[in-house]
Amino acid sequence: MPKASQKIADNVLLLAIARVSMVLALPTIGVLFWLYTQWQDTRLNSVQSQIVDAQRSASDASDKATKVSDRLYVVETKQTQDAASSEKFQNATLTRLDRVQDSIVGLSNAVAALTATLQGVVEDRKVKPP
Repeated sequence: MPKASQKIADNVLLLAIARVSMVLALPTIGVLFWLYTQWQDTRLNSVQSQIVDAQRSASDASDKATKVSDRLYVVETKQTQDAASSEKFQNATLTRLDRVQDSIVGLSNAVAALTATLQGVVEDRKVKPP
């Protein structure tokens, strides 16, 4: 009979372990699922914070691009105005230089005429004694 009682005891112990494992299976699965969802929430929060940072950076870059675009427009406008002003100044300077050159030619002709007149006066004095 010891064998029969041993078989019964083994069966009862085995049956008790089976029943306990069935009872604990659902809570264990629930705990594992809860831990997994917590881990996923942590990862999701991390990804969301990265997305918020990326959106903030993109917004800042967009604002800076708008400011750069406005500045570029101002610089191009100023450059166009300065080019027109520079061209006017160059034309006015060339006109003045042409006038100065004409004046120099006129003065040179006047000096040549004056020199010729003085040479004529000197020749007249040489020819006519006083």
